[in-house]
Amino acid sequence: MNKLYKLLRMSNDSILRDLDEKMSVISGKRGVIQQIEEENHSRVQKMLKKFEINTGNPSSHKVYSTLLDHLRSNEVLLREFLNGGTENEFSNFPELLSRGYELMKPRKLWVLKKEKFREILESNPPPNILKKFDYTSGQELFKKEKLEEIASSLRFMESKEWMHETFDKAYAGLTPDDFEERDAEAVLLSGKWLDAALEFVKKKHHNLSHLKELGIVFIIPIKIEEPGELMRVFMLYLHYLYEVQFYSDLFRGIANKSDFSKNLISLLRGDILDEAPAPQSSNSFNWLIVQRYLAKEDEWEKRLFMPHLNPEAIHWRKAEEALARIGGKDLSTTLSVWIDLDWVGGYFPNDVGEELISFDLIDTVMSLVDKKYTVKYLYHQQEALWNKLFEGYMGDGDKLEKLITENLLRGYINLP
Repeated sequence: MNKLYKLLRMSNDSILRDLDEKMSVISGKRGVIQQIEEENHSRVQKMLKKFEINTGNPSSHKVYSTLLDHLRSNEVLLREFLNGGTENEFSNFPELLSRGYELMKPRKLWVLKKEKFREILESNPPPNILKKFDYTSGQELFKKEKLEEIASSLRFMESKEWMHETFDKAYAGLTPDDFEERDAEAVLLSGKWLDAALEFVKKKHHNLSHLKELGIVFIIPIKIEEPGELMRVFMLYLHYLYEVQFYSDLFRGIANKSDFSKNLISLLRGDILDEAPAPQSSNSFNWLIVQRYLAKEDEWEKRLFMPHLNPEAIHWRKAEEALARIGGKDLSTTLSVWIDLDWVGGYFPNDVGEELISFDLIDTVMSLVDKKYTVKYLYHQQEALWNKLFEGYMGDGDKLEKLITENLLRGYINLP
């Protein structure tokens, strides 16, 4: 049976033993870590049996390749659902955006007024965009181009330095009056932006992104050809639709605070404490909130090995739940296999010892897309496992998300 500390890539169980000792007192629940270890083992065994893999001691290669094969079959069905034809190439992005929106059904958002955003950029016209289209002013830019496309293109056309200098200053003067209720928007960029977007796609390894403060998710219509890429794009789209809703709720929550603009900038920047402060008593415990995937920057970042929670893992779970709602008996059954596996993983033997395999859908998707580079992704599963551990003590449902929302600006959750 896989020990939890090993699944979290820790060298020993000292941190988890200390956590369990304190959280058992706070929650009144004992044996949580062992229960999660047993549940993880049970779910792994169930998946092995489902895929007709020998449950004795299968190789990591066998388990990994079987997960990838199953995902390939999932993608064929997803392509059919999105009316993408039977060829390997996919380009039906209007259908993808429409179907994904129907699945997620995002609530009304509370986001920055478009007039205010336009005002900011007319006063601070984006230099690279002006140069590309040979415009002389922000006014001319907005007269000839769509605001939603201009806003989206900032992410891949302007420098980080210009973005920070412009928006840190402009957003410092925002008030709640600059916000309004509006529907989330899915934007398909027109062809004129494609050549400028290619470098962004190359760097980010995907062709879509979002703007939290505007409630916009945009997609760059570059044909999808690699196995796994369609599933990754669709899942990321669902994820972003939930994420803009999540942050919209946070924006509402700070509307009555005197330091509204300061808190807004902190949320958009994704600030994270270096560590949670020491608890005030032996009967309390502080969980750090990590609102980014730090492992993308450094897989050994110290905060990854502290007890912490990650809202991103919640967003991915919501996307996976939406995916399982896709109509059609066979398709729904096939895709629902991945539900509640986001935190599951296991070590399996390989030629040099053993290897950790993630059963998380998005880790598997990303591994399939980057298979030619022999990259295996694990960090989505591990962040979801920290969330699972917290839920083991404090209860699941919407409680975890509620506590994160209430405490994200502070940077940690204090229990009890």
